[in-house]
Amino acid sequence: TTTTTTTTSKPKFVIVHGAGSFGHHSAKRFGLKCGKAAFLAENDGEPTANVTNTCTPDRSRYQMEALSKTRRSVQKLNASVVDRLIEKGVNAVGISPGMTFPDLRAHGIASSLTRAPLFDSDSHSMLKDRDVMGMTFLCQSIFQCLNCGLVPVIHGDACLLHDGMRAGILGGDTLVEGIANLWGRGHWDVRDRIGKVIFITDVGGVYSSDPKVDSDAELIRKLCVNEDTGKVTVGDGDEDEDGKCPSLNVGGSSHAHDVTGGLKAKLGAAVTVVQTGIDVIIAQCGSVSAEKFVKGEFESVYDVEEGTLLTTVTRSKRKAL
Repeated sequence: TTTTTTTTSKPKFVIVHGAGSFGHHSAKRFGLKCGKAAFLAENDGEPTANVTNTCTPDRSRYQMEALSKTRRSVQKLNASVVDRLIEKGVNAVGISPGMTFPDLRAHGIASSLTRAPLFDSDSHSMLKDRDVMGMTFLCQSIFQCLNCGLVPVIHGDACLLHDGMRAGILGGDTLVEGIANLWGRGHWDVRDRIGKVIFITDVGGVYSSDPKVDSDAELIRKLCVNEDTGKVTVGDGDEDEDGKCPSLNVGGSSHAHDVTGGLKAKLGAAVTVVQTGIDVIIAQCGSVSAEKFVKGEFESVYDVEEGTLLTTVTRSKRKAL
């Protein structure tokens, strides 16, 4: 995932990459869960203070072995990505979030997103939420890198679950969701804003069905998100003759080792990002389309051969994207 922040100067980039085979195989072998999914399933969106720890000492040791080995593996991938960027002349620095920032847990800010608001309506200051503070520390580190001309490269990681005793996966999509929600808000000064978020995947965008198994799958060029409900509709969100909007049905990952939910989870994170006022683009890794999106060489999503744009209904009506 590439996040671009913009000022009056040229755009800056934040790179967030997943674990791929470096982390997912290890996570699946140890039975590590996606932190966000585990939190929502176990707590129904309630504050983490109500969680009762039932992890036995033996189980806890096994979980920490899983965290240690999985984290070592994804850090190797991060180092390799940073090495390649440096070889190409990019001043990249790796940021390993999992056990680096206090109170950052595998579910990101999922507990905070289920309880509005994140910020005090009078002072516009950040509410004292542990999850929010943990992600804010990460945002501060990213901003520090950008401010001195570095390109931060963050990776999906293994870290503690919401109970602080078990291990889980803090996915790249969950990281992007948290960064987008907190960037430029709260007690710290930030002049940059996030211009757009680009998800780079192994397919050309969002399709009507899985293109890997359905030859008739059609690429969807635009999805509109309702700002209030988060409902996703195909096209500009216009109603058809029956007064209905074409809806979207998306499955999970086609990779057996993927423990973070695949495209379905990615779209969920993308919808949350769009609701913050940031457009999201989904494109294929290594494609000419992805390169154009990253470089900003387009006026409309339809100017590029492939890719899917996610925007809000309001912004879609305001300008022809």
